[in-house]
Amino acid sequence: MPRLLFLLLTCLLFPLTASAAWTARLSAHAPEYFLAADKSRKLLFQVERQTKEPVVTRQFDCIHGRREGDKQKEGDLRTPEGVYFITHKITQKLDFMEYGPHAFNLNYPNPADRLRGKTGGGIWLHSKGQPIEGLTTRGCMAIDRYEIEDLVPLLAPGTPVIVAEHLEGAPFLPVPEKPQPAETPPQTDEGPAQAGSLPSQAEETPPPASGFFSFFRRNVEESPVRDNPQDIPGEEAPTPPAPETTTPLSAEGKRILNLTLLWMDNREQRSEVLFDLYDRENYPRAGRETFSALRKRLRADFTAQKELFLDREGIRLMEGPGYWVSCFMKSYMRKGTLHHGLQGLYWIPGEDGSFRIIGEVWIES
Repeated sequence: MPRLLFLLLTCLLFPLTASAAWTARLSAHAPEYFLAADKSRKLLFQVERQTKEPVVTRQFDCIHGRREGDKQKEGDLRTPEGVYFITHKITQKLDFMEYGPHAFNLNYPNPADRLRGKTGGGIWLHSKGQPIEGLTTRGCMAIDRYEIEDLVPLLAPGTPVIVAEHLEGAPFLPVPEKPQPAETPPQTDEGPAQAGSLPSQAEETPPPASGFFSFFRRNVEESPVRDNPQDIPGEEAPTPPAPETTTPLSAEGKRILNLTLLWMDNREQRSEVLFDLYDRENYPRAGRETFSALRKRLRADFTAQKELFLDREGIRLMEGPGYWVSCFMKSYMRKGTLHHGLQGLYWIPGEDGSFRIIGEVWIES
């Protein structure tokens, strides 16, 4: 009996909600270009939405932290799981054997991580100065240095990176190997050696997406949809046309999409209702800014930011472990200078089930 009581008290004092392995699935309105890591398979996927649905265009062998599980604290040698963004390329001199020639920083800990008490930092996507087979990292993700060379032009600030223990469902299936081209029969001045043996002309493949700017590529066929009541009473926003997509948006995804549009409405109208979309209790715990400082900053932005543009048609959604992220292009003029970049909002549900913002990310291009 004493042992049973001890175990019960341990579970009550130290809940395991944040440390459970996370299985990720793509939501509708996923970005046009992003990376997704499957820790269990040690694979990194390059995903592009060349049509209405995301497809894996390349996959790479990828190693992660030497200890299994979701990162909880600094120095635990685990790789975090969640929705992240590349913030910048590391420009300091690197230990070549440990990091190879290139490394890119992720925004760990993100607001949801900080809210859950996770600590640490310096989580990178990098390469190694040696073959990665059989190796591990201190918590980062690493791919072969010859493969990261191909990714460097695409890993611009603002590129989303989803990291999960498991990636489930489409499009995370093995990429089929490209068939070897058949040899072309010898030809003479009179034409092919055999009739009908000339291979058919291959269709031109569009060039790969270009990272940050591809992520914000506008697609008029994929406008957001509102078909749920607003979480904030008394506010109505225009309803854009429904998107054409073969993957339906979940009920939670629709709520986040509607709330993001509501955030845009109130930001453009400089309305104080904007603050009702933020979680007053958890916002300070998830970041380095008090709620009063948030209000002061946004009120200052109301007057200082001119020619504000928020890309309504470019809203993209990603579901994390217990939270959602919506992101879009934002640009504005301030003191004669144009600012342009990624605006991301992290949403979590409260006890009443309504979603509120616990944190933001702004990555200028």
